Amino acid sequence: MTHARAARSLVAATAAALVVGLMAAPTAASPADDRMERAVAAGMRAPALGADATVHVRDVGSDATVADDGGDERQVPASTMKVVTAATSLVTLGAEHRFATRVVEGASSGRIVLVGGGDPLLTRADVADLAARTARKLRQAGVTSVVVDIDDYLFPQPTDAQGWAPGDRPTYAAAVRPLGFVGDYSNDTVLTAWTSFVQGVRARGVNARAGSRVLADADARRITVIRPHSLREAVELMLRVSENNVAEVLFRQVALARGYPATWSSASSAAQEALRDLGVASWPLRLVDGSGLSGRNRLTATALTELLDVALGDARLDALIDGLPVAGRTGTLINRFASPPASCARGKVAAKTGSLTGVSTLAGVTQGRDGRWRSFAILVNHRPAAYPTSSTSLAIDSVAAVVQGCA
Repeated sequence: MTHARAARSLVAATAAALVVGLMAAPTAASPADDRMERAVAAGMRAPALGADATVHVRDVGSDATVADDGGDERQVPASTMKVVTAATSLVTLGAEHRFATRVVEGASSGRIVLVGGGDPLLTRADVADLAARTARKLRQAGVTSVVVDIDDYLFPQPTDAQGWAPGDRPTYAAAVRPLGFVGDYSNDTVLTAWTSFVQGVRARGVNARAGSRVLADADARRITVIRPHSLREAVELMLRVSENNVAEVLFRQVALARGYPATWSSASSAAQEALRDLGVASWPLRLVDGSGLSGRNRLTATALTELLDVALGDARLDALIDGLPVAGRTGTLINRFASPPASCARGKVAAKTGSLTGVSTLAGVTQGRDGRWRSFAILVNHRPAAYPTSSTSLAIDSVAAVVQGCA
């Protein structure tokens, strides 16, 4: 997926340098960390951050705390929750896992079933390809007319997560379904993809019409299948542009892969289990959804830095590091770090942003001017109304620049 890899080289180079840095890293934090701790504390006193902002900075080489102010306090993470979703999906499914969308024979002659497999990156071109393959197989079998049923039962019928605000769906997220086009935030993503498939089959010489929603037989004969997208691609896109639908589909895929139902509560349990597998304490975290859209999610700055620290040393989580936006260069950070004192860190910080009403967050990694690598998380939950979001973002970016060592 070209657009998901366009900016990878910069972060990949960063990750490669990290390996070298870790091999040479001493076992204790550098003396410069004392100065950094004071500078971070000063940065966190910026009025635009409010009185309740929390921060945690961790030295990756030694796992030592460099700076902390309320790092263990539970806060609303907003879209930094996607760091958790990336890690839990990668450790559960593997980066090269591919999502299958199938067409199988129906329960009676003249019927086929389009089976949604929860591919979060499915495109119109993918469905057109699936339709072409299906029509070719049908024509080869002498079938000239067919009814296309749909099996969208991989996930439960969609509901909003606890804490989603009125209007979040379909503005910021779609109903979570196992079939739909990436970027489609319509009320019924399944219907859109289903219609596109039927039209595609019809356009290729088979008289096709839509049937009904059914549960395909487990042993139904497969007509054709596509697996166009990997989990790696999904994670990188989700992190880079903060794609909520992708996050919510992955939240459920983790549940299914771990033997849970794909409900909100069971997906939360599965994600907590995956965190424990990574050695990250899941208590007292609250994982309500996969995207961070819910105001009822709770993470700590310490947990985020710990998870990022783990990701930097675990090859299974490379896609998490690769997918992080780069300050002033890619994704949701492309327009950030634009003004002093933060601008000195452009191209030198890789981090996930988060934003909800009254909430601004940033969690990521950077290599300091001293050559050491650090993970950091800054969580602002009560953004002062007197300051615009841009002022809070600049204050957060300025603290990240301190962690990088250039401010």
